[in-house]
Amino acid sequence: MLAFTVAVLLCFSPCVMGQKPSDSEFGEDYFSDLSNFDFGISPRRVPRQVKAILTKELKPHIRELTIKTTIISRYAFTAVYCAMINRHSVGAEGVFQFPVPADAYITNFTMIIGGRVYQSEIKPREKKKVKQDTESAGTAKNKDGSPPTDGEETEVFSMAASIPGRNQAIFMLTYEQLLRRRLGRYEHVTSLRPRQLISRLTLDVIIVDHAAITHLEVLPLRNGGGRAAGAGSASGSGTSLSNGKAELPITTAIKQNKNFCRITFNPNIVQQVKIATNGNLGDFVIRYDVEREMGIGDIQVMNGHFVHYFAPKDLPVVPKNVVFVIDTSASMLGTKIRQTKDALFTILRDLRPDDRFNFISFSNKVKVWQPGRLVPVTPLSVRDAKKFIYTLGPTGGTNIDGAIRTGSSLLRDFLVGPDASQNSVSLIIFLTDGRPTVGELKSPAILGNTRQAVQEKFCVFTIGLGNDVDYRLLERMALENCGMMRRIHEDADASAMLKG
Repeated sequence: MLAFTVAVLLCFSPCVMGQKPSDSEFGEDYFSDLSNFDFGISPRRVPRQVKAILTKELKPHIRELTIKTTIISRYAFTAVYCAMINRHSVGAEGVFQFPVPADAYITNFTMIIGGRVYQSEIKPREKKKVKQDTESAGTAKNKDGSPPTDGEETEVFSMAASIPGRNQAIFMLTYEQLLRRRLGRYEHVTSLRPRQLISRLTLDVIIVDHAAITHLEVLPLRNGGGRAAGAGSASGSGTSLSNGKAELPITTAIKQNKNFCRITFNPNIVQQVKIATNGNLGDFVIRYDVEREMGIGDIQVMNGHFVHYFAPKDLPVVPKNVVFVIDTSASMLGTKIRQTKDALFTILRDLRPDDRFNFISFSNKVKVWQPGRLVPVTPLSVRDAKKFIYTLGPTGGTNIDGAIRTGSSLLRDFLVGPDASQNSVSLIIFLTDGRPTVGELKSPAILGNTRQAVQEKFCVFTIGLGNDVDYRLLERMALENCGMMRRIHEDADASAMLKG
């Protein structure tokens, strides 16, 4: 499978063998004239804004970025090809960065610079950090250049290389990912954040399944520069959008039949500017589902391995006992507290009549909305809960230990009371954007106190907002108490990510 994937990559471009591009190939004035930037449109149609951005660009320019994904029976193979050109006469450092899903694994990485091939050596993954060994040093890093943190949903693969003057570098990356079904859909996300405008950008996703594809939707670009992307028409049928007003990302085209669909996205450089001038277009999200038969599920066998898909239909809804523990420290000021409130309003609308809930807010002090009980879901209780959410205001420090112990005590006392249902599921949803600054500050002590407070009677799900949170602490807190941890970027749609 690896050899096949690399072979596909080698067919992406005639320049892939790393030969130094001659002046005749690019034109005599390629490195000084924007008319030969290979925009895919007439240079005269390129706005002055785009020309100004490219003229001021000192780092090597990404001439081509092609991402091809083939999803076979809900297993995705992705090949990334990046051609980067140093237009200047002196050498410059080129940095190849590409966000990779945290649950994916890299199968190959190759660089070709000045006719020399640098082949990577794939090593076992340690603590979700991708390691490779090439003649040019490289590491997996976050957007800000720091090492990746445990618990992230994506990890930014980063490789720096010196590109000689008037030369190009080729970067080729392949990875694989098993798609998971969530909220009735399989979801595939491609993060398009190259940090600069690209002359030729192409995303090509092919979905092939032996079962009939019953649902397909392409969402508007997510988190692209903090705003929605431009929209355009798409060809094809059988496409549904998340709501009637949503539109496809501009230039998106869809071709689909019963067992096959192909989605392409290739905005030219002018269309990219309309989405984001810094090149960070956002996440291209595809959701789909296939026809499922009643029975023991679906077993897929490939290369001596198998996957058993089991997603039973029409299971009865289980009542929930939920305590939401919400960080209201001063660091939540602004976007974080607004998106948290929006998410809580969405969750309130999704609660069912048989559910019970309560809210706890914490900063320096811990405040319980309805002390000593969990309230049933009624129009009156939902109205009062909305009032409480509206009054949440950021102030003070972050008392993580006190908040989780208070929430655990509240839920534990409810479960031994007369109102608890034996068939219900109990959980704490703990949301914070920072690190402990008040009360107990040491992570081992907080984890020990959490285990002692939970007593294996319910699960703890943790949510980290932004970039300053202690993800390792939140991940261990969740995993040690039968839960899971999720990261939400500050510009993400928190209500959509918390739903379900």
